[in-house]
Amino acid sequence: MPKLIYASTKNRDLFYALKIEVSDPVFFLESGGRKYVFLDAREFGIFSEQNENRAMEAVPLEPLLTEISKADGNMEIANKTALHLLKTYCERSEAVSVPEDFPLSMADFLRAKGISLTVQNPFYPERAVKNSDEISLMKEAAKRTMKIFEKIEEILKEAAIEGEYIKYNGEILTSELLKKETAMEMARQELIDSEGIIISSGQHSAIPHHPGTGLIKAGSPIVCDIFPKSKISGYFSDISRTYVKGVPSKEISAMFNAVLRAQEAGIKKVRAGVPAKEIHNACAASLKESGFETSEKGGFMHSAGHGVGLEVHERPTVGPNSKAILETGNIITIEPGLYYPEFGGVRIEDMFLVTETGAICLTEYTRKLVIN
Repeated sequence: MPKLIYASTKNRDLFYALKIEVSDPVFFLESGGRKYVFLDAREFGIFSEQNENRAMEAVPLEPLLTEISKADGNMEIANKTALHLLKTYCERSEAVSVPEDFPLSMADFLRAKGISLTVQNPFYPERAVKNSDEISLMKEAAKRTMKIFEKIEEILKEAAIEGEYIKYNGEILTSELLKKETAMEMARQELIDSEGIIISSGQHSAIPHHPGTGLIKAGSPIVCDIFPKSKISGYFSDISRTYVKGVPSKEISAMFNAVLRAQEAGIKKVRAGVPAKEIHNACAASLKESGFETSEKGGFMHSAGHGVGLEVHERPTVGPNSKAILETGNIITIEPGLYYPEFGGVRIEDMFLVTETGAICLTEYTRKLVIN
């Protein structure tokens, strides 16, 4: 079945197909075993220069637009172009596969013209299984991300506790200050903060996706969840650590140890052929055994992990309702956490490559709570 995308490479299925970033929307078509990308003059030269895929043909768009613009009707030129390309490169009787975010107006237009469209999700299911090149790229992204945590730990070690606050270079430590330092280290590591980062403390740390703002107090948990995209490859990494500068409460210490045990329980379940939800269930069972309940109101309140690749959250899902079966080459996170407004939150997250016999950690970095 032919495949059609109209998007920029912010659509990561398109990036997966092209392996080259394109900032403006382009047409991409797979048909008859061939791949075509239709580009205007702004993109054509650089794409042709970078394209190493002999099965991919870059087609200049301008000559086609001259012909397309003469077509009857006042419809959008992009819609006219889509129709022209499908009529030119595909058999009339073929249904065409499009991604779930395909432009609705274009889909309506094509169907009105007799084109059969089928929404395919996932569009490239093979993205969930990484090949050796992708694994190498993700290992490199993870290695660079670990440098971010080295910087965070360096700051916390150099900082001094004054009363209930922490001071670094004469300033009271805040989430914003830590993020600023993190951003500078990201730039040095050729990483891009495309999705935001989480450095949250106190009550904010008890809200799993709170980005974090304000003062960081001594003895308070600091949840650092860093998930940048590599500027070099376009692949993501995703790591979380929880720190305390000073003396943690007994509750936070107990939560940290329980989360660490839960992650280990999840890791033991990883191997090809295992239902992904078993990882989540193992983490939840371990936390319950440690005396912590799991619910939406508190405790363990999110999935135990997710796939990582060209998007920070992609297949396979690793939650209680996941239908996925782990395959060799999946790269997933395992990230149990505990969250209580009265104490704060704790999360530990690492990335793992699924193999026939188990899991290989791609983010082998120290897991310690107290930094003094």
